[in-house]
Amino acid sequence: MLNTINRVSLLRSPHNKDSKVFEELWHINSPWFETPNVRRGGWSGVVKCMIDNFGRSEKVFIKRQENHMTRTLIHPLNGIPTFLREYHNIQLLHAINIPTLDVLYFDTKGAKAVLVTKALEGYISLDKIELSTLVSQDKKTLISSIAKVIRDLHKHHYQHNCLYPKHIMVRQSANGWDVKLIDLEKLKYRLVKSRAVIHDLTTFVRHLSDIWSGRDKVIFFQAYFEQSKISCQSKNIIHTVCKKIKWKDDARKQFESAEHPSLDSDG
Repeated sequence: MLNTINRVSLLRSPHNKDSKVFEELWHINSPWFETPNVRRGGWSGVVKCMIDNFGRSEKVFIKRQENHMTRTLIHPLNGIPTFLREYHNIQLLHAINIPTLDVLYFDTKGAKAVLVTKALEGYISLDKIELSTLVSQDKKTLISSIAKVIRDLHKHHYQHNCLYPKHIMVRQSANGWDVKLIDLEKLKYRLVKSRAVIHDLTTFVRHLSDIWSGRDKVIFFQAYFEQSKISCQSKNIIHTVCKKIKWKDDARKQFESAEHPSLDSDG
């Protein structure tokens, strides 16, 4: 267990400047929660462990990275740590009351960055949920809760940009379902809201094709658009989403065919 780490409120202070805390987190010796991401001479990895948070044990994810940069308009050459972008995006969502991760600590030292978030105890990713095992009302409540969070995100013109089921965490509670969005590195603001809607819904629905039934998707769209009877305008959006899904699926099949050509030819 780590020594006491000063819990930094996300909305109160952007950094805890205690270098001792940073070094302790940087050198923690715990097994990787998942295989580190290595690219362009940099790396990024996550461990899950317990910390002593003012006398109370707390499960956390400690994310560390070095030379793992993303270029921005303001920093087009050297870029910024991807965790810095994720940290700022978490702040943005908290500010508009979109449920997401809770940050306990964040800081950077040169090309190094550390981001500590509270573990989502009791939550599982949406792709692990078997809707067929839920009673009808629980299933409808879950789908509606997910639709509301996504709708609220788009209402503020934000595009998640990686809205896969695995990036939507859910937990059943006494009052229904709690939903949180994660993996916010690529979150972006869209001047035209419809672009965020089309992009995210295409990703979301496409990757649910093997998980949700047609009826489940209807329930989702009814909740997302807040319409028991889908309007013509909403149908046009759904039609555009379906066209993009078909185009992406066809492109994937063509790519797979090119990678594995038929062996029937005489040549």
